[in-house]
Amino acid sequence: MRLKLEGRNLRVAAPILVGAVTLIVGVFAACGGGGSAGTPTPSPTPSAAISPLPGTLTPTPLPPIEPSSYRFLYSEFGVEQDLIWSIDPSNPADRVQLAAVPHGAGWGIKPALSPDGKKIAYNAMSDGGLFPKTDAETRILDLESGETKLVVQGVDLLTAPSWSPDGRLLFLRRNAGEDVTIILVQLSKPKVEGEDGQRTRDGAEVDEDGYVELDPPLIRTVLRQHESDVFSYIPLGFDPEEATMYFAHLQGGTELGSYLGRYAPATGEAVATATAIVEATATAQAATPEPSPTLAPSPSPSPSLSPTPLPVLPGDIFLFLSDQLVRVYSLSPDASRIAFPVQGFVEGEPVTRTHIADIKGKDVSLLPSPEGLSAGDQLSPIWHPDGDKVSFGQLPSGVDPGRVAIVPLDGSEATSLPPPEQGFDQPLIWSPDGKFLAVSSFTGASIGNPGLSRLVFVSPAGQRPAAPEGAEFEPIGWVIKE
Repeated sequence: MRLKLEGRNLRVAAPILVGAVTLIVGVFAACGGGGSAGTPTPSPTPSAAISPLPGTLTPTPLPPIEPSSYRFLYSEFGVEQDLIWSIDPSNPADRVQLAAVPHGAGWGIKPALSPDGKKIAYNAMSDGGLFPKTDAETRILDLESGETKLVVQGVDLLTAPSWSPDGRLLFLRRNAGEDVTIILVQLSKPKVEGEDGQRTRDGAEVDEDGYVELDPPLIRTVLRQHESDVFSYIPLGFDPEEATMYFAHLQGGTELGSYLGRYAPATGEAVATATAIVEATATAQAATPEPSPTLAPSPSPSPSLSPTPLPVLPGDIFLFLSDQLVRVYSLSPDASRIAFPVQGFVEGEPVTRTHIADIKGKDVSLLPSPEGLSAGDQLSPIWHPDGDKVSFGQLPSGVDPGRVAIVPLDGSEATSLPPPEQGFDQPLIWSPDGKFLAVSSFTGASIGNPGLSRLVFVSPAGQRPAAPEGAEFEPIGWVIKE
């Protein structure tokens, strides 16, 4: 994985056919067991367990590595297909190939794990596609059955799909001519009132929550602005209680800057309710005859049977974040705050610092810098699972390698994770139980010269199990062991 300060890397080359996904049959259900697909390179020996930032690290005996209840999924880049792996962070020899995903030569995929961990939505270049901003397509891979389904075409490859919290919607970025848009893909809908049993009148299967899969899915444009007004939309995440999607609005034109916006409805139930209200209103209006100035009766229009689309909106832009175009964001577990990096100056030198946006309080502030924290750049800030601390990478300082700092919001003492023997770590995703942080560990000394990278799982207890060496990779997420 290459160092990415403002989004994931795109591998650019000539496109070829993107076909179906090849699944390693039965592996996903059994991925809690053994069966490695390769011989791992031994993990580097850590020098110390988690420690306060000030002072010199002293080598200490490490306790046995504590297993996690989760496995990590990631895609490994290949010229014509990406491999999707499931790996045990405490025992990287237990690595299982789940699928092989064909794509246009050199392009790679942008994957996203569904909330229930059973599916992966991914963007890939289409057959004959040339332009990543307009020619990609979105597919959904069912990890249990191995089936893959084409969802929509003509989307932006540069961003991954965003699942709604209930897994019934996808939000995707699409560039339509001179307009920048976000489309909502409705994957299922509630069964019609009065239909009982496991199938609808037309034979469609009803799931345990009473929803029916839409084939093809419904596609609506929910955000749209001219490129002179908005440079880009970036979906950030969701507040399930408010049925709201938060997004970054990067202002185009002469007034460059980054703003926080929100869009609702953003769950399957909320969309179904809003659609029903819109359709009922339209039907009622269509059934009401207009007053006529003549005595001749006017026939009432027939109600429309097709769904009335939700209104296209610019979104509710409610908080100014930065006068810079920021492309990296992390939404807190409770959807109340957002962490993001902004470049400033310290003693005349450009330095990237972490800022925190309080969504409810509509305020932006600099993350506290406790004593002993490195004065260098803060890389890829992400939230700790407990929601009250932020983790970010740091570059090497002198002969010392860069380490991941964990900084509490209340300004109390910061801690650090065990560093690599050389280079620095870029945080990716914490396991939900907080036992491991997946990082991209670089061997170089700077952003301009990052060196080689490798997937490593860093434990606060001091261990650093490493995945087998391979090609560039994209993190997908954590799933509970079966």
